[in-house]
Amino acid sequence: MSHEERPLLDDGFAPGIKLSKKPDGWYLDITLDETWAEKAKRPLVTTDLLGKALTPDLPFENPDGTPMRIDTDYLGKSRDANNPFPGPFEIRDGAPRTIKVWPRERAE
Repeated sequence: MSHEERPLLDDGFAPGIKLSKKPDGWYLDITLDETWAEKAKRPLVTTDLLGKALTPDLPFENPDGTPMRIDTDYLGKSRDANNPFPGPFEIRDGAPRTIKVWPRERAE
């Protein structure tokens, strides 16, 4: 992103992204870059961090009107509140993995 102050770039990293359909749902094969966890500090996404939406000039909030705090990932796993991993998954190692993305199965 052109607006990032200190982006992490690795032209040689290959995430091996593949989306496939199986009889019980859709699966994502991916390898995440563990240096994203180690070399950059990020805040947890909240209503205060997001500010106001452009057109209505209103804050981002949950459907019930409470402030937003994205403290779980796509699968329901708790995010590291001090430095959440970027993207939809709180996965901090570089191991290749297959993730069922639909229908979604939440972590317990």
